[in-house]
Amino acid sequence: MSEGQFLFNQLQDGLETSNKACIRLQPVRCMGACDRACVVAFTAPYKLTFILSQLSPSNSVPDLLEFSRQYITASDGKAPYKDRPATVKQNIHAVLPPLPNQP
Repeated sequence: MSEGQFLFNQLQDGLETSNKACIRLQPVRCMGACDRACVVAFTAPYKLTFILSQLSPSNSVPDLLEFSRQYITASDGKAPYKDRPATVKQNIHAVLPPLPNQP
């Protein structure tokens, strides 16, 4: 099993345990960041997109689950920097603006 698949499985188990039904976990075969694996993206309509890279497949899950809660509750997806888990602060690869509204 690849490290990415291991991380995906751990996140999926964590989301099921925490009843975060509003989060859809989507596996992606390649995010084009092989030298920065493991990579995770948080995205939602009208919210910033956070791309995190160089994540530990075995140690990142608690912080990613905490950030998912923060991301959901922030109207624009931007949890205050001081409140973000260490993994998120240390592993931000990119923050992208929300996609433009579609008519």
